[in-house]
Amino acid sequence: MVRVVVDERERSQVPEHLKGLGLSLDFRLLEEGDYIVSGYAVERKTVRDFLLSLYSGRLFDQAYRLGEAYRLPILVVEGNLYSALRDMRNPRIFWGALVTVSFRYGLRVFFTRDPGETAELINILARHSPGLKVKKPIVVRKPRSSRLREGQVALVKALPGVGDRLAEQLLRRFGSPRRIFHAPESELIMRGGLPRTSAAKITSLLNADYNRLGREPAQLRLSDV
Repeated sequence: MVRVVVDERERSQVPEHLKGLGLSLDFRLLEEGDYIVSGYAVERKTVRDFLLSLYSGRLFDQAYRLGEAYRLPILVVEGNLYSALRDMRNPRIFWGALVTVSFRYGLRVFFTRDPGETAELINILARHSPGLKVKKPIVVRKPRSSRLREGQVALVKALPGVGDRLAEQLLRRFGSPRRIFHAPESELIMRGGLPRTSAAKITSLLNADYNRLGREPAQLRLSDV
């Protein structure tokens, strides 16, 4: 029997419909999402919830966290969409929000009319695995280590004269970006293997007083000439 992990705070008729479709439910406290099934993470919102979270600003924060937490995030917007759009002053806000959560945060968006259709969609997802070889629908999170490494490399690459290869070399030798930024010029040369000119540019950049950069030179008065 196919199992679905359901957030224990979910208050809708969807779980009852899932039981009627022959699915086994496992209620847990989920950090993100309402349903986890066959590698998919499903966030269910009624049209009203979607609009309220859009106007309050919570929508994009939730979309970001869901996309960060799961490999295959799905957003289900449930309810009478056409009625909601008819009552909106500017429907483009709705469509713009969908474009943002789809392309910026990677959510697949589906529309259903009621809890019964939402359950049918989850049932189809349960029986069409995306290819993840799991015996039960547990939470499948993205590996954070690779994202962290990419962020560290990008951070070090921002230094003058440092590319991908040199950034990885510095990180291997110093262990963290903080140690690189705190290293004196001599250590960047001896330990990091940087040329003297590159080390000098890096320390000059890191030690420069931001408040003094970009100031206009004071003009001389006639009495000073």
